[in-house]
Amino acid sequence: MGNIFFNLALLIIFHFCVATFSVKPTIILTDQSALLALKDNVIQDPKNILAANWSVSTSVCNWIGVSCGSKHRRIIALDLSGLELVGTLPPNLGNLSFLSLQDITNNSFHGRLPVQLSKLRPLEIMNLGNNSFSGEIPSWLGSLTELRSLLLYHNDFKGSIPFSLGFLPKLEILSLYKNKISGSIPSSIFNISSLQEIYVRNNMLFGSIPSVPRDLPSLQLIDFTFNNLTGHIPKDIFDHLPNLKQLHLSFNLLSGNVPASLFKCKELQILSLSYNHLQGSLPVGIGNLSLLRFLDIGQNHFEGGIPEQIVNLTLLKGFDCGHNNFTGTIPNQIGNLKNLQYLVLGFNNIVGSIPPAIFNISTLYQIGLDKNQFSGSLPSNMDFWLPNLEELYLSANQLAGPFPVFISNASQLSLLDMAYNYFSGSIPENLGNLRNLIFFNLAVNNLTSSGMSFLSSLTNCRDLETLDFGGNTLIGGTLPSLVGNFSDSLVEFSAYCCNIMGSIPSEIGNLSGLINIELAGNKLARTIPTTIGALKALQSAPQ
Repeated sequence: MGNIFFNLALLIIFHFCVATFSVKPTIILTDQSALLALKDNVIQDPKNILAANWSVSTSVCNWIGVSCGSKHRRIIALDLSGLELVGTLPPNLGNLSFLSLQDITNNSFHGRLPVQLSKLRPLEIMNLGNNSFSGEIPSWLGSLTELRSLLLYHNDFKGSIPFSLGFLPKLEILSLYKNKISGSIPSSIFNISSLQEIYVRNNMLFGSIPSVPRDLPSLQLIDFTFNNLTGHIPKDIFDHLPNLKQLHLSFNLLSGNVPASLFKCKELQILSLSYNHLQGSLPVGIGNLSLLRFLDIGQNHFEGGIPEQIVNLTLLKGFDCGHNNFTGTIPNQIGNLKNLQYLVLGFNNIVGSIPPAIFNISTLYQIGLDKNQFSGSLPSNMDFWLPNLEELYLSANQLAGPFPVFISNASQLSLLDMAYNYFSGSIPENLGNLRNLIFFNLAVNNLTSSGMSFLSSLTNCRDLETLDFGGNTLIGGTLPSLVGNFSDSLVEFSAYCCNIMGSIPSEIGNLSGLINIELAGNKLARTIPTTIGALKALQSAPQ
């Protein structure tokens, strides 16, 4: 009797073990089958990863790009990023029922997203960025309630943003930039209390920015750049965004004033509002944003003065308020901004003198002060040092006085535009120190030069493409033969109305890259060297 019970017990254990061992292979075969279907849908595998590694002779958990859970040995992560794969996603991927991470970014997958992916309920990260997926962003994405990151950027998705995305209670990052998405921004997006970053730049969105109905202390970044958004920025939107660090709204069609609530965002580091139709003044509250690094409000209709409080933003690296209607003067204490990398105030109506301290901010690589009403002179000594300056725009003002010799200290300078002012005195002979100079414009001033000696120094600038000192009637003299020593890079040479006498030196024909020479309005002999007679844009008819 005992043997019967013993044998029965063995039989039960045997059947249990068989059942147990037969279930696991069947389940893992489901995952394997899903990936083999994906492999079959890949038509190009230039790195030979799938072809060489995804083989049924080895466990699917050992395949490249595949990670399995330690307990159930089911696939929990699929990372095929950057493998240059070309193909489509099969519906079988919806059978990876334990998948929490799907990353196929930086490939060339195309077609629509199969609806079967809606079965991936544990999915926390979906990164399909930088592919060629098309069709509409599916509304079933709203059913993947564990999603923390939804990254669909740089694809060919069209249609509108599904309202259902607002039903993702754990979503932290939503990245849809560089698609062909149209329609308006759904108000449901600002119902996600966990949202930290939203990127929808470079699309075709229109309509107004939705209001924020509740406090969103997690939201740190909003990027709506390069769309067609219209209307006013909601007045109270920033009352609910206490920890906002970056706001990117440039290149839209927004109008109205900047809401005063913006200046409650004490954590703000980047404020980008350029290329809109915004108006009104820049409020003095801007000085409260002590953590601000970049302030870009150019190409709008702002008016009034630049508030003195701007000098409190000592962490500021970039300030662009160009192409507006600003008036008044530059705050005298602007030299406090010791971290500035670019300062763009061009195309306004700013008056007064330029504070010398600007030219002592060593971090600056761009200074744009052109097309204002600045007057007075620039520092005439060598005590100013701009080791990183690459571009200096001073044209179309009322600046006078001698040529600022400290400019020769700016060894990285590639663009210098001082045209249409009242600079006087001699052009320095040490400008050859600016060996990176590409564009140099001194046109229409009151400058002089003894024998055009400054040209000899400039021949050291081997990358110079444009040289214009036309309209300086006090220069005089003859055009030296050393102009033939300029590099082949020189494309445009302009010295019109400079009282130049004599003949055009034949050496100018050495400049094989020259396509435009402007010498009109001088007292040149009526001889054009045959070497330059065929120039496409010759405008040098001798007078």
